[in-house]
Amino acid sequence: MLSRRSFIRHLAVGLAALAVGGWERLAGAEGREYYRLVVLGDPHLPVRVAKHPKPASQQAIRAAKDDVIADINGWEDVSAVAVVGDIVEQLAVQREYDYIRGFFAKLKKKCWVITGNHEFLYEDTLQADGRAKVAGPLMWRKKLAYFATFWQLPRRWYTKDLGRYHLVFLSAEGPLPTQIGEEQLEWFRKDLAKHRDKTTLVFFHGPLNHTLLNYKKSVNTPKTIAMPADAIDAILTENPQVRLWVSGHTHTPCNNPSYADKKVNRYNEHTYNIHNDCMDRKKITTNSIYLYEDHIEVRTFDHKHKKWLTGFDRSF
Repeated sequence: MLSRRSFIRHLAVGLAALAVGGWERLAGAEGREYYRLVVLGDPHLPVRVAKHPKPASQQAIRAAKDDVIADINGWEDVSAVAVVGDIVEQLAVQREYDYIRGFFAKLKKKCWVITGNHEFLYEDTLQADGRAKVAGPLMWRKKLAYFATFWQLPRRWYTKDLGRYHLVFLSAEGPLPTQIGEEQLEWFRKDLAKHRDKTTLVFFHGPLNHTLLNYKKSVNTPKTIAMPADAIDAILTENPQVRLWVSGHTHTPCNNPSYADKKVNRYNEHTYNIHNDCMDRKKITTNSIYLYEDHIEVRTFDHKHKKWLTGFDRSF
């Protein structure tokens, strides 16, 4: 039975939680002063066979991905999981979606998803050389519509709110692999204008321009950055509340100098890019984003060795 002092303390915590974020905040208020988001970068489910042709490697990678889900389920403080695109293996065909359904059925946390280029850009069959063939606009629209239906999304771009934080989820839709269409771009502009009083995080498959070093020729090109770059730049300039842009696509590993260098990842005076490696590996790392009342922390977890990689801890 609670003492009078304990009852008053619990009541105060509960009322404060309701004031700043509703029932979700109340549920996590006891002993926790943050929301935690786990980011999954480019799952490529079940496994990229062309990249990993040996059956033993494929099996090991699938097991490593399952292990990530088990780890997340074991973390009691996770508010939600954000998946930043390229969820499908390669072509966004039914076989891949059937596997995805079973894979995410194991996840016991809320899951927020967006499209990557592999969700819509390619034909259903590979070319003779084993490469994916870029499809036409009709196929793009069909696959984008199926993505929304599969994930039960009323629209492919949407927002979520956690306490004082506003989360924006944008959808890659072509014609470039990481491009935002005009309708979505206008919605994005208007949404940010309505939420200038809330610290904002944007989740999109492609990173912002020049937030990676040029460590390979495909980096910082129109096919690998959030497009249209000029329009996005103008929107972010007008909205200093956008603190983080959370991306995948480049498969930048944590041992790359670009991964967590705040000077490199800084896009402008107020926005930083958080890069996430792909999950199509035997050793998988994920970022966790901790949203505190007055700051944000980003940490990287090594799922193979079950440890935090503290050298990549960042605070914003």
